[in-house]
Amino acid sequence: MEGQVCKVLVVGCTQGVGLEVTKALLGVPENYEVHALVRNREKALKALGDEAPKVNFIDGDITKEETLEPACQGMDAVVCTVGATAGWRIPGLSQDTPRHVDFLGVKKLSEAAASAKVPKFVLVSSLGVTRPWFIVSILLNILVGRVLVWKLKGEDALRESYTKHEHINYYIVRPGGLTRKEGGKHGIIVDQGDKGNGMITRSDVAHVVIACINGACTPNSTFEIWNTKQEEVPDLSSLTKLAPDKIQ
Repeated sequence: MEGQVCKVLVVGCTQGVGLEVTKALLGVPENYEVHALVRNREKALKALGDEAPKVNFIDGDITKEETLEPACQGMDAVVCTVGATAGWRIPGLSQDTPRHVDFLGVKKLSEAAASAKVPKFVLVSSLGVTRPWFIVSILLNILVGRVLVWKLKGEDALRESYTKHEHINYYIVRPGGLTRKEGGKHGIIVDQGDKGNGMITRSDVAHVVIACINGACTPNSTFEIWNTKQEEVPDLSSLTKLAPDKIQ
């Protein structure tokens, strides 16, 4: 991709990490062409403000399978930062639950991206997904409809979709608790095995995502990140030293 503009599809651009990723990509227009899958264009325009005209909006929905493969065609990378907006609901009454978004939606999107041979897929998941008895995991699963259970299933679906094909890679980023503080002020701990705990700014997560897009990370790897005050600036060099996932 050196010397070429990288076409990136952001799914989840209207808020949180997805919004930070979109803004960061737009800050380097000579390197990235930003596309965004949106189901509410008005909301996206409002969220991005003056930056909105620089984004190619694609009408679609992660829960609507038929909208996904056309959106993925021709992309160099897909970034998925979606998260369910609803917790416990009566089955069938809402498509915004963790099961529909964090699992089935991610599954459909990863299958569409793999089918379209998108070279890189970056999924923003969550720290604690493999630790159901961790206090934070217990609270989130109780309050938000077993959200971490479904996020882990979404991770597994991505691994399955992407390991079926050669020459395409995935990256699963598991941030700690997200904050709105200014990024770039503290170091970033990069770990594997879902053992640690901490907080991290959304902006710093976005820069880790972009490092994955740029290939500055071990392909087909899963890792956790959180900020540390023991370092003054982020150092992402350890991303290239990560171990790839062991696929059964």
